[in-house]
Amino acid sequence: MPAAAQAHLFVREMGLPTRFALYALTCLLLLGVDARYSALNGVRGLLNAVLQPAQRLLAMPWEWSQDVAGFFVAHGELKREAARLHQALDQQRITQQDRLTLLAENQRLRGLLALPPRPGVVPMVAEITETLPSPFSRKVVINKGRIAGIIAGWPVVDANGLVGQVTRSDPLTAEVTLLTDNDQAAPVQILRNGLRLIVSGTGSDRLLEVRFLDMHADIKPGDLLYTSGIDGIYPAGIPVAQVVQTEPPRNTPFARAYCRPLGGVGRYRHVAVLQPAVASGHVHPQAQAPARGQP
Repeated sequence: MPAAAQAHLFVREMGLPTRFALYALTCLLLLGVDARYSALNGVRGLLNAVLQPAQRLLAMPWEWSQDVAGFFVAHGELKREAARLHQALDQQRITQQDRLTLLAENQRLRGLLALPPRPGVVPMVAEITETLPSPFSRKVVINKGRIAGIIAGWPVVDANGLVGQVTRSDPLTAEVTLLTDNDQAAPVQILRNGLRLIVSGTGSDRLLEVRFLDMHADIKPGDLLYTSGIDGIYPAGIPVAQVVQTEPPRNTPFARAYCRPLGGVGRYRHVAVLQPAVASGHVHPQAQAPARGQP
């Protein structure tokens, strides 16, 4: 009786190269069939429909991270651009302000150079470089002194009217006491009726005062006050102030009037010092002309 065939203990499988070749051959066959007959379009569409949500879900963290990074990058660029624009705007504002300041100074200098000629004086333009910090006085310092020929006592004006008086002269600078100083006063005359008065400072650049005024004095709001020239310091005819209010006597026999300075007291940077023509070496044309009846 023949012996029965025995089964092998280990089944021999295909080798790795054989399986790779078989898989590659199958893929090539499927590629050829699909390219020729489009047989796998349905399978491809089904796989895309199944895999598309998964792809979107897996790509969302990356997209979010890109959006966040882009937000911070754009935010930083916008901040830098905004800072640059603010800096450019500030520079333009400074340039515009400097231009307006130069235009204003140019107009004031033109006004000073166009001062009407006054007999016996020669204007000398100077610049205010410092304001004395004392709260009890109104004084400024100009950039010309004894070397330029300025002497204490000379009046100081601008294009609009009287500003003050030189009270101290150093070699390179001079101190000017403003008309609004508490200890400063000037003899004036009402343009309307010729009434002579003394106007005094109050310590405020916006207010002057006429003290010890006769209660029957003919002075009204709106009257213009000009220097009378009787003190020998201020030439006659310089605009000084305009009356804004009169106050009747109160517990005293004297009335009082308050005035607004016409000159730019405490506001402008350039002033003109009225230098006597004799001190400057100039002789006014009227002084050169011979009197009538003389050869």
